[in-house]
Amino acid sequence: MQADATLKAAATYNAAADHFDAAPLAFWERTGRRTVELAGLRPGMRVLDVGCGSGASALPAAERVGPEGRVLGVDLAERLLAIARHKAEVRGLGNARFETGDMTSLGLPNAEFDAVICVFAIFFVPDMARQVAELWR
Repeated sequence: MQADATLKAAATYNAAADHFDAAPLAFWERTGRRTVELAGLRPGMRVLDVGCGSGASALPAAERVGPEGRVLGVDLAERLLAIARHKAEVRGLGNARFETGDMTSLGLPNAEFDAVICVFAIFFVPDMARQVAELWR
């Protein structure tokens, strides 16, 4: 059941990728930047952004942590990740990496990151409390 929902979500966001950053949806950028401001990120930190989309929070996070830090953005939608990668390249953010993945099964080591950002994606998982606990580890 979860696999079907994951595939459906990926297909939906891939279909929307060409219009994801259009003016009516500019709230992604504003919300992402504001989230990073409130997160208290510092230079050198390691940041995970789950449900990163086209990089609205991952890219400001990469700017904030600087070249000595790193950001991993994970999303189901490869087309959105391609947009994020392009933006990172244009901005010269070599410390930002983007990978296709499902936040419910990341398989990352414990304490790999100093901070986790998840702007809106948490609302799409069936068990939010369990997912927050997983991201917290």
